[in-house]
Parts: sequence; C-alpha cells; structure tokens
Amino acid sequence: MVSTDVEQDLLSTGIGGLDHILGGGLPRRTIVLVQGASGAGKTTAALQFLLAGAAAAEKCLLLSVAQAPHEIETLAQSHDLSLDGVGLRHLDLAEGSDQYSVNTNEAQLDGLIEQTLAAVDEIKPDRLVFDSLLELRLLAPDEIVYRRTILNLKLSLTQREITAYIIDHMPSDLIDRQVEGLVHGVIGLEIKTPQMGTSHRRLRVKKFRAHSFVDGYHDYKILSGGLEVYPRVIPRELPPMQIGPTQATDIVELDRMLGGGLDAGATTLISGQSGTGKSTLATLFASSAARDGHNAGLFLFEERPEVYRDRSDGVGLGVSELERAGRLRLHHFDPPEITPGEFSNAVLSRVEQDNLELVVIDSLTGYVSSLPDAIDVVGQIQALLQFLSRSGLVVILVSSQHGLLGEEPRSDLDVSYLADSVILLRHAPSRSEIRRSIAVMKKRHTNHARSINSFVIAPGQVAVEPLSPEGLDSIGAN
Repeated sequence: MVSTDVEQDLLSTGIGGLDHILGGGLPRRTIVLVQGASGAGKTTAALQFLLAGAAAAEKCLLLSVAQAPHEIETLAQSHDLSLDGVGLRHLDLAEGSDQYSVNTNEAQLDGLIEQTLAAVDEIKPDRLVFDSLLELRLLAPDEIVYRRTILNLKLSLTQREITAYIIDHMPSDLIDRQVEGLVHGVIGLEIKTPQMGTSHRRLRVKKFRAHSFVDGYHDYKILSGGLEVYPRVIPRELPPMQIGPTQATDIVELDRMLGGGLDAGATTLISGQSGTGKSTLATLFASSAARDGHNAGLFLFEERPEVYRDRSDGVGLGVSELERAGRLRLHHFDPPEITPGEFSNAVLSRVEQDNLELVVIDSLTGYVSSLPDAIDVVGQIQALLQFLSRSGLVVILVSSQHGLLGEEPRSDLDVSYLADSVILLRHAPSRSEIRRSIAVMKKRHTNHARSINSFVIAPGQVAVEPLSPEGLDSIGAN
C-alpha cells in the first residue's frame, strides 16, 4: 500500500467497491492500465468509468480498435446501461498512415496513434478509454517501437490533462511488465473457473504512484449493471474495544458454564459432530438475545431457511415469531455461488442495515468444503470475525467435526484459534440411549465452569442438565 500526504482531486471509477480500494477514487489526470484475460470484465469496468464521468457532466470518449460501436452498445444494453453522454469511436486499421513505410504494420501503428490524437483533439474529453493495447502490440515490429509508442501515447494524454483507462487484453501469466512501468496505475482483473460453481473473479491494484490504495486481492462479480467489487475486510480499520457486556440466555445452567453468558466483542466457536445440536445451540443464543431486545442475524450455508425455522420452532426457540417481530433475520447462501469477499461484505452490509448485535455463521465447514482449494477462505473469515468483534458484536461460528459414535472426533479444519470461547458438543451413550453432552473448553475473558453436562433437545424444549454417571463414564471411555 502506497501512502501520500498530498491532497488529490479524485474521480469516481463508477464502481463503489473499487473507489473504496482506491481511497476515494482515481487521481485526476492519471493514466491507468486495466489488465485481464477475456471475460474478466475490462470493457464493462471501462464503461462504468465513463458513465460516472458523464453523470458528472464530463466529456467522455471510448476509442476502440477491437470492437465496433454497435458491439459496445450491445454490451452496455446487456447491463442495462445507457451510453448517453459517452462518445464512441472505432479506430480503423485500414486507414494506415500518410507516411510511406516498408513495414505496413508500422504504418498502421502510426495511423492508429494519429486517429487517436485526432479524435482526442476534436472531442477534448475529460475521460478517455483506449481499447486496446493488444492491437498495438501486434502491429509493433519490435519491443522498442512498441514501448516508444505507448510512452508517446501516455505523454500526449497527460499533456492534454486527460484521465484515461488503457485496456490490455492479457492473461495473468503473460503480463507486459514494461507497460506497467510507463503508467501511473495498474489494475489487474483475474478470472478462474472451478470444476463446479461460478467463476471466481478478483482484482488487485498493482501500483498507483503517489496515491494510497488497499493492497491485496479483492473479489468481484459481473452483475446486471456492471462490476460489483467486494473490498477485503481489514480489521485494523477499527480501533480496539473492551470486551463486554455479557449477554445471558434463558438457561441458568448454560450461563453458569459460560461464566455468565456470551461476551460482546468476542467470538464463540461451537464445534461438534453431526447431530450434536450445534445449530440448535447457536439458534438458542440468537433467540435469547432477540427476546432481550437485541437484533440478531443468522447467516446459513447448509440448512434452507424454511427447514431451519420449522426445526427451531419445534424445539421451542420461536424463530418465526422473532422474525416477524424484526428482531431475528435469516440469510441463506449457496456456498459454491458466493466468494469469501462477497460473503464478508454481505455480512457487514446486513450488520449496518439491520443494526445487528449478534451474528451467527453456520457453518464454516460446509462453506470451506465447497470452495476451490486456491481460495483462502479461512484468512478472509478470520478478518471478518475480527472486524465484527471490534465492532462490539457477539459473534458465533459453527464448525463441524467428523466421527461417529465411539470414534474420536476429528476435524479437517482447525479454526479454534479464531475464537475467544470454544463450546464442544459430543454424543454420550447412556445405557440404551444416546445423549448429547456439552462442555466449555475455553473462555478467554471470564472464568467458566469445567463441568460436562447433558445438552437436551426435545419437542418444545432445549435445556442443559447434569450428565448421569453412566454418561460421564462413556465420555471418559471415548
């Protein structure tokens, strides 16, 4: 991340998330290289940049070698974008140059630059998009001519005080480093398609001279209306805060085990095997907070909301009633269809809009298992949890363990280090029945009970009771 103390006149890119990454927008009179492979959304991002200028009563011009005006208009229509106020010009390779040259390609290259500057001098745009460098690269006889051409184009636009996007159709493994050194800023767009699920797109501001920006990768999607960018969450943007106050539940024994309840500004991990009641316990915390007047949000990856409501209502947690009262809200996500950056931004958006005080993420394990290995979901979730904790929320994270009755529980995903408190749920065989057990394994900020109790889930009832001696013996045997 580059920093500067110089106050700059910033222009919106037309993409809110990208403006945030750039600390408010693009510095005026800068030349920005927009790189990416086919399908990454370069032209769409360029149209949003121009439309933001048109909305600000600036003169805007798109010069294209690769696409004819009607092709660009079709692209804009597919996103319900109106190009009113944006000039479109097609640069014709056939016009060539007035010069005689042994190398026809070099003559065409000179002709393209002449057409570009002629259109610029005619329209006198405030914002310009040049699409693309690929054609210039193909026409240049060698790297020296190509670099000189790009340098002259950059100087000509800078002298005319134009803010410009220069598009380069290049895959990430064939980036042209010499061009990167000539421009003020570089924005790279990437697209990766897993075997299942939607394509994963991410961008990175590679450099921006004398201008602050948020470094690293940021997820984005191409939706109707253009690119939607999800800036990565940075916990240090918020100041540290004190832990507390403690939110109690309706179950006295559970509160005793937790040293009073769950703390605001802290993260609690609920972990256990399938069927041990992880989601029910998380819902218990959420519904208790909602009945006490706090706003709670549950972000679900595994259970559909209608199933979640019926099951929770069946054990007396009253989720449907609390939803109708506006105190508890369910949000369901299809894991293969949402990237970590998009999910983090969705959670933060709901926290702000709904004034949430408690957040449940159920479950992290199901989400991680559905994503390509290349995506660092745990790192992004960790940043989200820290951000929520610094915002003073009660945060509950559900994680699953493997193993059947009698087997040692195990987990492919160790996230215990993410939490301030850890609640462990287990199956406990007792004579002719299987009971659930509950124990608080860790609680950083207050004392907690070290006892193991029975976690009871029955029609119309969720309770915590002392575990029978037989149940304790069976846990010890396992």
